[in-house]
Amino acid sequence: MSLLNTALRLFFAFSYLLILFLVSGSIEFQSIYLENNLTFVFLIVAFLMYGVFYLIPAYAITHLTKKLLKAKIEQADSPSNNYQTIVYATAIVTTGVTTLLFYANAKLYALYGMYINGFVLNLVFTPGGIESLGGSAATDASFVAIAIGFFLLQIGLLYVAIRLSKTNTATQLNSFKFISNWRAILIALIAVIALHMTFAFDRFTSNGLASVAQAVPFYQTVSSRSLFRAMGITGRRDTSLKIKGKLNYPLNPIQFSKPAQPYNIIWLAAESWRADTLNEEVMPNTWQFAKQATRFTQNYSGGNGTRAGVFSMFMGMPASYWFQFLQEQRGAAIIDVMQKQDYQMRFFTSALFSYPEFDRTIFAQVPETKMQALQRNGKITWQNDQQNVTDLLQFIDNRDTSKPFFTFMFFESPHARYFFPPESVIANPYRDDLNYATLSKEALRQDIVPIKNRYINAVHHLDSQYQRVFDYLKEKNLLDNTIVILVGDHGEEFMEHGFWGHNSTFVDEQVRTPLVIYAPKQAAKIVARLTSHSDIVPTLMPMLGVTNPDTDYSIGFNLLGDEARDHTYIADWDKLAYVDQDVKIVQPVNSKAFFMQKVSTRKDVALNGAEASAMLLKKSNSNMQIMRDLSHFTKKSAKSGVQ
Repeated sequence: MSLLNTALRLFFAFSYLLILFLVSGSIEFQSIYLENNLTFVFLIVAFLMYGVFYLIPAYAITHLTKKLLKAKIEQADSPSNNYQTIVYATAIVTTGVTTLLFYANAKLYALYGMYINGFVLNLVFTPGGIESLGGSAATDASFVAIAIGFFLLQIGLLYVAIRLSKTNTATQLNSFKFISNWRAILIALIAVIALHMTFAFDRFTSNGLASVAQAVPFYQTVSSRSLFRAMGITGRRDTSLKIKGKLNYPLNPIQFSKPAQPYNIIWLAAESWRADTLNEEVMPNTWQFAKQATRFTQNYSGGNGTRAGVFSMFMGMPASYWFQFLQEQRGAAIIDVMQKQDYQMRFFTSALFSYPEFDRTIFAQVPETKMQALQRNGKITWQNDQQNVTDLLQFIDNRDTSKPFFTFMFFESPHARYFFPPESVIANPYRDDLNYATLSKEALRQDIVPIKNRYINAVHHLDSQYQRVFDYLKEKNLLDNTIVILVGDHGEEFMEHGFWGHNSTFVDEQVRTPLVIYAPKQAAKIVARLTSHSDIVPTLMPMLGVTNPDTDYSIGFNLLGDEARDHTYIADWDKLAYVDQDVKIVQPVNSKAFFMQKVSTRKDVALNGAEASAMLLKKSNSNMQIMRDLSHFTKKSAKSGVQ
């Protein structure tokens, strides 16, 4: 038992150092705002203590296995006894899984600026989630090789630990009790309590440690406001947002007078379509079409990911409502209106309607037979986009011309790894493939131009598919009675602010998208004021004859009217960004948010310390506005529905 215990203590000590090394890969120490010595000490203690926490599950499982087999191990005549081997194997497997997890976490942070969180777990466990990443066979093979490598590394560390345990220093090594030493446990417990009470006190009085705490993966924030108030300590106002309440949407029954000549609606949304790609070089066909329509040059998505972006454009509200709509499986009011008006509907995607769960939110009331998803048909994404356009046009061809139609399509080609046929190449050189498993932030910086060129080629292919729709509408003389909407679900960053892709931050590259609305009898124009995805539905509803005020079903504005917004919202899995002409303020919207409040200028220049405090003071009324908007559809009111 002495050899086994000593070897395990050494092995877990080695694993602890490995964990610290891996975790350090997801902490950008140089970018953390260290206001004083306290913040530096706090960061170091949190880093060291959380390294212990990460290993507790592996240690506990191994220790429990050893306890269960203790009697048989003590009777063993040889260290190679099968029971001892089981304990060693348990240690290898549990620490291997742990270290692999933190390697993945560091890789995820390096590429996308997020830790493993609810969003990532949803991505893994929801059908269609993994496929939506667009990984390749090379990526899968690399991940397998890396996983095997980590388990081999743990075997090597155990081998070294066992060899050291057999040396003349075994007696001294055996005195290192690691977790099982009660003194060590007591010291660790005191350190943990001091660490979290320091954070709780700082959160109550100044919140200066918030940006430091967020740098430690999975740091669990705590609050002790009642205790500090009882001690007579004066604290700061709590700026976290906790919105609760039952969904009540729409606020009042939707009433409408069906137009004598209802408009057809074609709504085309593209994955990762960032604002600056709508230009004459990359998208010549779409650029020409936009000249006949209204083009909004300062449009913000409702989120930095597909879920939030598409939700906000169909629901006309902040995507923080997503979870309430998902829980109650409530669809969009605009779909209700069109169903009441006997619109013929058909929806198309080259991804899935089940990930994100649009089939249980936005389109919850739409029969599955009217939704075509091609992600799992074995074809390349650009081929699926082409097939969907063909089927969309066929749907219009085969419609009942006595009734209006509504069709929505979601294009997937511009999603990483960015897909296009050879004839769509306009940007060289470009990467032939993207292997997620071997990418690093350094490699991205060096290779970002050919990666972005690959994206540009994919967007150019998107333009060719849009052109097929434009040509068809002209050929069939449908532009006189058809509304056409062109919009991206969100943007795409190419290391302009340190990250690649989307879903990580609220910088403009990730959240600004093109928005073009063609409406019959509307003069072409360019609108440079602040707009949002949440404004699309309030623009369409009056065209459908809806007489309710837009506040009954959205918080947006009619884009074709004179009213202008002075702020908008952008959401991700658990945070909300308030954006106006001056500032972006990122707020946690529930107690599970990993990140605390952040402040930057509208142009994404980070503000810290006194500058951030001054800006928050200047924008103090924004908190009340956010609270009102995030509770707008949770208040008690008259029965909802469509009449």
